Amino acid sequence: MRRVLFIVAATAALCGGCVERRMTLVTDPPGARAFYNDREVGLTPVTFNFTYYQPADLRFQKDGYDTLRVVQPVEKPLRARFPLDFFAEALLPWTLRESHTFAFVLEPTVDPPVDQLRERAEEMRAEASDTPGPSDQQGD
Repeated sequence: MRRVLFIVAATAALCGGCVERRMTLVTDPPGARAFYNDREVGLTPVTFNFTYYQPADLRFQKDGYDTLRVVQPVEKPLRARFPLDFFAEALLPWTLRESHTFAFVLEPTVDPPVDQLRERAEEMRAEASDTPGPSDQQGD
């Protein structure tokens, strides 16, 4: 009987499946450079594999649009929680596939009017000239 149990356990361990986790990132408008945890993954819409269920640090960049940075939670399915994860990922003889899709809207960059920029520059110049520099301070 022990031999049979050993053979069954060994066969199950050798035939264990795996999990393929895929994430798809979509932006409006499409064509933004997408970064996942500071690694560029491509232009949106883009699909790639990921390994861990953790909040995803996402960044999107596109000319003419504000850079968008988001920390996106990635929900762990019930079968990926202890102790079910051992049976689902190690003992099942097939590959489990799961996908997560997240969509984001990019905001167009709005340039302030030139007069407003000039006014702000003058304010900053006045503040800088009123601030004493290191040579203006007296030492003890």
